[in-house]
Amino acid sequence: MKKDTRKSTQAAATRNVLAATLVIVIIGTIVGFYFGLQIIKNYALDVAHTVTDSKASGQNIDELGKLQQQLAAGQGLVTKAEALFSTPTTYQTQALKDISKYASETGVTISSINSSSPASTPGATAPPAPDYSEVITIQSPVSYLKFLKFLDAIEGNLPKMQITGISIGRPTNASGDMITTDKITVTVSTR
Repeated sequence: MKKDTRKSTQAAATRNVLAATLVIVIIGTIVGFYFGLQIIKNYALDVAHTVTDSKASGQNIDELGKLQQQLAAGQGLVTKAEALFSTPTTYQTQALKDISKYASETGVTISSINSSSPASTPGATAPPAPDYSEVITIQSPVSYLKFLKFLDAIEGNLPKMQITGISIGRPTNASGDMITTDKITVTVSTR
């Protein structure tokens, strides 16, 4: 009988060990499944964020493309805006060249062109945009129609020039559309 008791004790112990191992395996599987599920949920969340970011990036790229097109379309305007103004160092050369060109195109003869730069105010911290001007003397008498074309060409010039002082009159021996003029003051826009 000793053998039966020993065998039955050994069988009961093996059964208990197997049962405990089965319970541990089941608990381990449940815990593993739970943590695996959490890892998958976190991974799914990361994927969702990545998809959202990629869609937003795609939209940003589209918006950047549109902005690039707008900038390219506006480049002509920027160039024109730059052409509106001379710099203080180049205004005189540009103005002389343009005035001479317009005089030859319209048939007006220039006697002289004198430049005047703005006077600096002592103690001024930020002066307003200075007025650079050219004083033009043209040969009189001159045809009124040619004179108007000359003034119109100056006013339509780029960089911008504006006539700020002029005086005209009739010659003593008036004939046709001839006029006399004294000095013409032209202000050149600078940046």
